[in-house]
Amino acid sequence: MPRKKEETKDTAPRKELGTLHMSDVKEPEEKKDYEMITLKFAKGLVGDEFQGKDGNTYREIKIPNEDKDDKTPWKSFVAPSNRIREDLYSQNMMWLKLPADGYTTVKQPVLVGTLPDGRNDWKNEMYSMPNKDIKTELDASRPRESFKDKLAEKQDEVKSNEAAKGKNPVIKEKQSKKKEQAL
Repeated sequence: MPRKKEETKDTAPRKELGTLHMSDVKEPEEKKDYEMITLKFAKGLVGDEFQGKDGNTYREIKIPNEDKDDKTPWKSFVAPSNRIREDLYSQNMMWLKLPADGYTTVKQPVLVGTLPDGRNDWKNEMYSMPNKDIKTELDASRPRESFKDKLAEKQDEVKSNEAAKGKNPVIKEKQSKKKEQAL
């Protein structure tokens, strides 16, 4: 008795593909390049790692008050710990990249009143803040003094030293002796 041929992938009826026209081809959509900003902050502003309800690890980053005399608690926000990096060029700095047009939830303690035992009663107020504003606040908290800022002062100092050398008779004698020896 002849065996029935079982249908396999090779013998299954094949669908014939139609012809492909250029009008049928869709061009891949270009990825939008999101502008990113880099937040730089001191290691002391980064809190310990903790695990969120979703199972990911996060870190709290503090935003110091702009006014040094302001003793109210600092604002803070939370970022994934795998995004926070240590700055290779500075031992005490860390950085984080965020979308420039994005918003981040910021937590700030607000004084509600006083408790019966005399202690202050604080409540956390949470609001959304643009990432660019967070960057400006973090940048304002760390004073940066560059050489260019001090350049005018250094030039004045050098000119005053040169002027002092010209007026100093001891220096004039040494300079004139050097000129005589050179001749």
